[in-house]
Parts: sequence; C-alpha cells; structure tokens
Amino acid sequence: MELSLRNGTSPKIENMWAGILATASVGGSLLLACMFPFAAIATLLAATLPMRKAILWMGAAWLGNQLVGYLILGYPQTANSFSHGGAIGVTALATLWIANKILELRGDRSILSILMAYAGAFAGYQSLLALFALFLGGIQNFVPSIILMVFQNDVLWFAGLGLLFLLLNNVIFKSLETRPSLQN
Repeated sequence: MELSLRNGTSPKIENMWAGILATASVGGSLLLACMFPFAAIATLLAATLPMRKAILWMGAAWLGNQLVGYLILGYPQTANSFSHGGAIGVTALATLWIANKILELRGDRSILSILMAYAGAFAGYQSLLALFALFLGGIQNFVPSIILMVFQNDVLWFAGLGLLFLLLNNVIFKSLETRPSLQN
C-alpha cells in the first residue's frame, strides 16, 4: 500500500489535503502550545505532495504555529524568542527535506518507507533543535524524558493524520475526482 497524492491528482485535492494538515496542526498548537508535531507534518507533506508545494505548506504550518504562539498564547516577544522561532522554522524545513530524501532513496511511498522517513525526520528535528539550543539556550529541554514526551505527542499526530489521509483518500477525494493514487 502506498500513501501518495502525486500521480494525476488535481491541485485542488493537493491544496485541500495540505490545508487540512496545516489547519489540524495549528489547531494542535492551540491545544498543546509548544508540542507542535513538525516531524509528523513534514513526513506527511513529503509523502503526499510535490516538494515545492510541501515547502510552501510547511512554511505555512510553521507561520501558523508562530502566530498562535505570539498572538494567542503570549510567547515572550524578545530577540531570543524570535530567534528560537526562526530556528524552529529552519529546522522544520530541514526536517521536510530529510523526510523527502529518505522517501526518494527508498523509491516508494510504502508504509515502511514512510515510517522510516518519519523516524529520520523526528531524529533530525530533535538533533537540529538541540544544536540551535546550544547557541540560543534551552539545551536542558533535550533530556530523554522530554524527548520521549515530544515523541509520544508527535507519533500520535503522525498516526492520526496518516489515518485521516487514508480515510479522506478513500472516501472524500475519491468522490471529488478520479481516486488519488493509493495502490497495493
């Protein structure tokens, strides 16, 4: 089974799916504050959209997360806080690149390949954020117990949004046009 919207899917369907991902993730930002599932979103975008579109939507998800944080959740509006936000944006895009590269190397969008891309994306995301934290502060947040908590949150989002894709792909998207490619 492959998870993909790439072959012959209309831009309308691609944008609908990406918008659902972005909306769900921004909604999650409201509920869970700083536990945004960037690795999950990056992997699902890499698996289901062309890279250019995935980059745009990853940027939109990051921007939505930052707007929720600064305008609704009251993140401190300091140079250091903005630097951390920028680091998260750079890391989110790098995570998308990592997931995409793993999928390219694997040559398919099978469940195994997507799980491998997710594992690489999560490891890359945490590693890059820890590297930024060495310079910006906050390295104390990269202890095993906190990384495990972030992983648990992220993997639940990954599984939930992946299942949502499968449901949408087989029900809603199918009714809107010729079924996007989800092949055995």
